[in-house]
Amino acid sequence: MTNFLAILIQALGPGAMLGLLALGLVLVYRSTGVLNLAHGAQAALGGYIYWDLSSNAGLPGLLALLIAVLASGVVGVLIQVLVMRPLRGAAPLTLLIGSIGVLIVIQTGLLLRYGSTPRSAQSVLPNGLIEIFDGQSVGIDRLLLLVIGIVVAAGLWALYSFSLFGSTTSAVAENPVAAATLGHASDRIAVGNWFLGGALAGLAGGLLAPISGLDLVTMNGLIVPALGAALAGGLISFPLTIVGALIIQIAQSISTSYIDFRGVGAASTFVIVVAMLLLRGESIPDRGYVGSRMPTLGTGVLSWRWMTFWAVVAGAIIWVLRPAAWTDAILTSMLIAIVMLSIVVITGYAGQVSLAQFGLAGCGAVFATELTSRADVPFLLVLLIAAVCTVPIGVVLALGAMRMRGASLAVITLAFNVVLFATAFSDGDVKSIPSPTIFGVDFGSLVYPERYLSLVIVVFILLGIAVANLRRSSTGRRLVAVRGNERAAAAIGIRVGRTKAIAFGVASAIAAVGGVLFAFRSPAVTYTSFGSLASIDQLAWTVVGGLGYVAGPLIGMVFATGGVGTQLADVVYDDQFTWLPMIGGLALIVTMVANQDGLSSVIAGQVAHVRALLSRVLPFLRERPAAAAGGAARVRRTAPTPVTGAPAPSRRREGVSSLRLEDVSVSFGGVKAMQHVSLEVTPGTVHGLIGPNGAGKSTLLDVVSGFVPSHTGTVHLGDRRIDRMPVWKRAHEGIGRSFQSLELFPDLTVRDNLRVAAEAGRSDNVLRDLVFPRRTELNVAALDAVRFLQLEDELDQRIDSLSYGRRRIVAIARTLASDADVIMLDEPASGLDEVERQELSAAVRAMADVHGRAVLLIEHDVDLVMATSDVVTALDFGTVIASGAPAHVRSHPEVIASYLGAVSDEEAVIAVTHKTQEV
Repeated sequence: MTNFLAILIQALGPGAMLGLLALGLVLVYRSTGVLNLAHGAQAALGGYIYWDLSSNAGLPGLLALLIAVLASGVVGVLIQVLVMRPLRGAAPLTLLIGSIGVLIVIQTGLLLRYGSTPRSAQSVLPNGLIEIFDGQSVGIDRLLLLVIGIVVAAGLWALYSFSLFGSTTSAVAENPVAAATLGHASDRIAVGNWFLGGALAGLAGGLLAPISGLDLVTMNGLIVPALGAALAGGLISFPLTIVGALIIQIAQSISTSYIDFRGVGAASTFVIVVAMLLLRGESIPDRGYVGSRMPTLGTGVLSWRWMTFWAVVAGAIIWVLRPAAWTDAILTSMLIAIVMLSIVVITGYAGQVSLAQFGLAGCGAVFATELTSRADVPFLLVLLIAAVCTVPIGVVLALGAMRMRGASLAVITLAFNVVLFATAFSDGDVKSIPSPTIFGVDFGSLVYPERYLSLVIVVFILLGIAVANLRRSSTGRRLVAVRGNERAAAAIGIRVGRTKAIAFGVASAIAAVGGVLFAFRSPAVTYTSFGSLASIDQLAWTVVGGLGYVAGPLIGMVFATGGVGTQLADVVYDDQFTWLPMIGGLALIVTMVANQDGLSSVIAGQVAHVRALLSRVLPFLRERPAAAAGGAARVRRTAPTPVTGAPAPSRRREGVSSLRLEDVSVSFGGVKAMQHVSLEVTPGTVHGLIGPNGAGKSTLLDVVSGFVPSHTGTVHLGDRRIDRMPVWKRAHEGIGRSFQSLELFPDLTVRDNLRVAAEAGRSDNVLRDLVFPRRTELNVAALDAVRFLQLEDELDQRIDSLSYGRRRIVAIARTLASDADVIMLDEPASGLDEVERQELSAAVRAMADVHGRAVLLIEHDVDLVMATSDVVTALDFGTVIASGAPAHVRSHPEVIASYLGAVSDEEAVIAVTHKTQEV
């Protein structure tokens, strides 16, 4: 027990410094909304500056620490001014990747200046011991560190709670536009907060350097436990952040002392961070969540002529020219490019920010190495087994992605990488493996480098084709839909969690293949080559090359250390060139600021421009209709159908179910959003739902869809109770809806928005889609929607190229394409002109009259609702105040008073009297 208490007390000082680092994270996040992954690098910068000034320049320790703190604060200002200010208003993912660029730049700068050799620094605090009990002592510096952490946390709490600067920061973070109208300059406030955040990082780095030593990997790895501490404070509370840091450090110290398992400290931190993130996460984001604007995607259409041309060029270089100096460089780049293909799948297509891909590649290498060292297994079978065995690990990561997204998911996957490196990859032993042999031909890289390079290129081509096939398939469309808008994807019947698991599984298999090939380039394998932070670099290079393009890895691989870029630089400079990672980090920042779509997008745009110019004089270069549509299948018109604004009566719906809500109540904290609401929407009718803002209309749709659970009451579709079903299951049962904020899939064309809704209920066949994606047509429901909503000429346009009014129409068409029994429309007339409103009214009536669907219509345009609906229900403060025929509801006194406005004194008196009697 005595030893346990001693370990606990010894952990308090480092825990307080970890909390100090986490305080900087919280400060920057709560003031600017940026989760700064470069924060650990800023701490390392402060630590190295302190060590350099105190050990080499001979400055007094306190002065050296002060300069280090100020320098780190200035670096924080530069990050804000040069990176974050140009990205102001960008999506959280863009800001996150921008911080990764900063991390790479700072890390590379420190590596170039100080090298990778660990350093030790003298503490600026006294080093004496104080006996606490039974001969157990604790360092004075540890107690002082605890005091410093508590004092800083208390000071920050007071500053942001009671000072004008703190209140202004809160106002700017809450609503920068409103704050600007009051004269508060958001840029100056952001600069001040970034300075304080950077200064805290520098202070933590300078005080931690004597305890943990100066090592870039260790310092950067502190971002994981620091984020865990920040999460303990809800990314807003300074005192709770310090408490969380102490708990994490104590758990790490105790587990390391009592459990004899390599990497147990990192594993315990990982468990705590995951638990906190899972508790804070949610399976489907709420209504206020705005999806990140992701880089654009390629179409997945491959040019076989260009592929053949470049394959011949590569073969000629390898087998005819035989450039010995370049062979190894090209091999290194191509191996990294294979792993980067997995990033295209998981982050480019599915929108899940994973910083674990090189770790997953290492898992594949471990499986392959351990297998071949114990049994004589053919190399191609080794590739397959390693890929299959790595898939479950990726699926486990996907479990976290089901409740997390964006920056939180990035940190979890980074933490997973750190744990892998601390456990499975920290073994420095050399493993011997046999030379890879295929059908009796030796492909050993040392003896036959041209053969092995050719094999790697062939594997990349095959995997690239598979990734392109995936993009064009139904599975790929679901991935892109989830990336674009998880709420809308679930609402049309896509199983979001399962789709994420598919993305992680496919990406894990691709990364594992790259890891196996990476390991077998040499007969001696060391797992330490799969560094914990290498995945960050590879994500950065993929973004620069083009996150949504198969060609992106081929462009981004140039920045890989030891690859083509390094060899090219060595030729130019005739010396070993070490600045390539720095150039890569700067290129990432420039890409985020100037064009986050990457170089592939730029090149594709220029090629299309050149082709357009040449096609004017060379007829054979003119694009065919299918190519212009990005390879998408066009609507098959079996017979001319007049476009009249009404659906083609090509089918009758039989057995359409009604929607019934009974005594449904919903509360958000102390706010009662719905109170004992009952209503029924029958087939062949339009049921209008009106009420002022905040009346609970959209909440009612969320309850029916499954986004919001009801506290009392039931929801039935026909004779089936659906209020306990997940969102996607309700869509399969027959619930379809549009959204007030549209929530379309911006990365898909109009056709694919409809197609993904039509395909949502079908089972996945991922292997088929990777090898041979089927060409699917729009279903009958989607074709009907296209015809009567007059979308034929817009099917192959991207969503962002349409006017707002036409996007509204597409949102309704996507709802119809799901072929649901109940169609719920949330303010579909918003943004439409008078002619479009009349057309909408006719279309809504046609849904009920011609197709026999049950339609629930929410709309602020009362005249449209009254003219279109068979039954109208009015809500006020979540309570039904009137329901019945439109004429009855329009003349109801409470409706007049609460929604339409009292038109006479008599009506106002009646309404008030009625409300008084209720009270």
